[in-house]
Amino acid sequence: MELELNTPLAPLPLPPRRKPAFKRIWAWLLRRGRATLRFDTAIWRAAIAGIWLVLSAVLVVTALGMPTGIGVLFDAAAAVLLGTVGMAAAGLALAYLLSLAYAPVPRLTAGALAFAVFALWFIADKANLGDWMSIVLAGIVAGIGFAGGLFIGALASERVPMALKAALIVAVTLSGLTFESWPVNVYGDVPADAQLIEGEPDIARLAADNPAADGTYAVKSFTYGSGTDEKRSEFGADAALTSESVDASAYIHRWKWVRSLFWGFDETQLPLNGRVWMPEGDGPFPLVLIVHGNHLMEQFSDDGYAYLGEMLASRGFVAVSVDENFLNYSFWGNIPDNDMKVRAWMLLKHLQQIEAFDRQADTPFSGKVDLARVALIGHSRGGQAVAMAADRGKWFASDKTLASLDAVRIQAVVAIAPTDTTVDKKKAQLKDTYYLSLQGASDGDVDTFGGERQYIRSSFSPGSNRFKATLYIGEANHSRFNTSWGTMDDSLPGGLLLRKGDMMEADDQRQVAKVYVSAFLETALHDSGDYRRLFQDYRAGEAWLPQATYLNRYEDGSFVPLARIDEDYNKTKLTNGATASAERLQWSEAAAEDRDGNDKGTRGAVLEWKQGDGSYSLRLPASFDALHASGERQDFVFNMTNLERDLPGFDGDGAKNSGSGIPLPQIEVELESRNGAAVRMPLSAFKAVTPLPYTHFTLFPWMEKNAMNGKYKDPTEPVFQTYSLPLERFRAANPAFEPEHLSRATFYFTSDRGKVMLDDIGLADSLSP
Repeated sequence: MELELNTPLAPLPLPPRRKPAFKRIWAWLLRRGRATLRFDTAIWRAAIAGIWLVLSAVLVVTALGMPTGIGVLFDAAAAVLLGTVGMAAAGLALAYLLSLAYAPVPRLTAGALAFAVFALWFIADKANLGDWMSIVLAGIVAGIGFAGGLFIGALASERVPMALKAALIVAVTLSGLTFESWPVNVYGDVPADAQLIEGEPDIARLAADNPAADGTYAVKSFTYGSGTDEKRSEFGADAALTSESVDASAYIHRWKWVRSLFWGFDETQLPLNGRVWMPEGDGPFPLVLIVHGNHLMEQFSDDGYAYLGEMLASRGFVAVSVDENFLNYSFWGNIPDNDMKVRAWMLLKHLQQIEAFDRQADTPFSGKVDLARVALIGHSRGGQAVAMAADRGKWFASDKTLASLDAVRIQAVVAIAPTDTTVDKKKAQLKDTYYLSLQGASDGDVDTFGGERQYIRSSFSPGSNRFKATLYIGEANHSRFNTSWGTMDDSLPGGLLLRKGDMMEADDQRQVAKVYVSAFLETALHDSGDYRRLFQDYRAGEAWLPQATYLNRYEDGSFVPLARIDEDYNKTKLTNGATASAERLQWSEAAAEDRDGNDKGTRGAVLEWKQGDGSYSLRLPASFDALHASGERQDFVFNMTNLERDLPGFDGDGAKNSGSGIPLPQIEVELESRNGAAVRMPLSAFKAVTPLPYTHFTLFPWMEKNAMNGKYKDPTEPVFQTYSLPLERFRAANPAFEPEHLSRATFYFTSDRGKVMLDDIGLADSLSP
């Protein structure tokens, strides 16, 4: 016992020493890292694969819309690589954060999905689809990839019962088969008057040959250019003629270095490059310049008008397609400032260059070009540029480098789907210049009819034989007038959202262009009278045109106005002493507006009726008789557009809200001469009231009002149609009627209800056979 007492006691064990806080945190972070992918089973990894596939597909499409110029394969591969790296990095980072939060979800799948939604939103937003649309589309596309991956993963998994797999297959199959009939995918009813009309009265067809057919001249083609073009050999080493470069630094002040890197030149050395189609013959031949509009600069546009150039050359015109691709938009280099002005200026420089070639004895142009007969054709921004070039004094009066152009005569202008923007607070005004504009109602790029504005700003000296005309084509779009622009009116990826099913075929659309451009130039530059009536009434050339909805407007120097409506704001006082009155209808004057609600630059008489017995009457003073063209056959002419979209019964989609809808206006026209003899005839005896085309621009109805920040919210634009009623037809109905002493013209509106705008009412020399 004593021994035990003397035995030293064992030391008490010390408590375990705690690790430093940072080491404990680090260990916890590592444990959470190892647990990051705990819930991402094989099925969820399949969902990640589905998300990656749809994101990669969108990235490839996006890369095609922002080319680097290196090549499609490089652009696509780079886009997919960046997307893959970004998705992996962001997905792992987000998954790790979810692991730190102990979120019991498939974390990598959630991270990958979040990144994909953000990336898709960013792409859609940069494509100007609008905030709301960008969010919705990002969610839908990412959701499709997610659901598709899950579906494949479930089918491949051994843990999923066969019964559930079969149910999934049936559900997906039925969804695919019925997709188009889902309520969100079905457009409202198209108004009855948006259909092609039947029962048009027959008119005499033109006896001339088809203007779109090739002519009798053999054609040779060649190019001229700088000779040093790094991107295109046809303007470089393979150019038949070397042209002078021009310095546009007086107009361009913003030219990005990446643009110079791509092209190999800057704004001080812009090349004059052109593709030429020339008839083989003695000449001299009229000259026609064709210029493209804005497109991706890396996707060249000037070769897209060969179908016009070859045809025109075979018919005796020297046709040149002008290269202005270096002024076009690039994702990497944006667009130079003052590009609209420079586009017009470059056309004038090409005219100078061709004049110089024509004076040289050893060039193909020598003695072959008639510079007193020149026409300019432009598409999109080019359509505005050609009008500016024809009215060059507005912008280039002080440019001494253009002095040699005084001998060049621009006689005619053709604008295909043109823009019509203000440049230096000015717009082109054409005087005694032939003008033609073509526009598609299904144009998803230039969605308003800018050519009708330029038409309004074009005028003629009294008695001039020149004319202006427009053709509005219900089923035509923007890009198909150029063979190089494809079928979409917006660059990728936004272009994939545009509807194409109701459009005319590309060949048909270009057939319309060939018919009208050729007939117009035959009239303006070859002094042919064979085709003039085509521009007053498209039905005269119906045999040459594909079936479509057409509206045409026409006026020439013989027109004597009764009502321009633009003179003042007194609606009863009109042109040349005429006065107006109305009964049993609402009558006002208002500005004509385009699809976006912008003023077209003209006013019209707005007439709305509800009982079917309203009338609008013009009384002519006796002094008006002296304005008649003595001995000439004349037409009573007016321009009218339907404003049915403003009436109750139509919503913003043009769909019918009421059971019966709104019928086309039924109109009768009564003319009275000073001896009291009157004749009243239905307008349909001359030409049925033309329905406006209604266009659904986007793939799905729910996109229509929101895509492109509401650009497509209105499915129609009020476009004027010219109606020409030969006075001889009225005399034939009542021999006592004296057309040369017209005293009154009255419009009777006999349909139950309706609303129209009238403008440019008057008399003109008749083109009827």
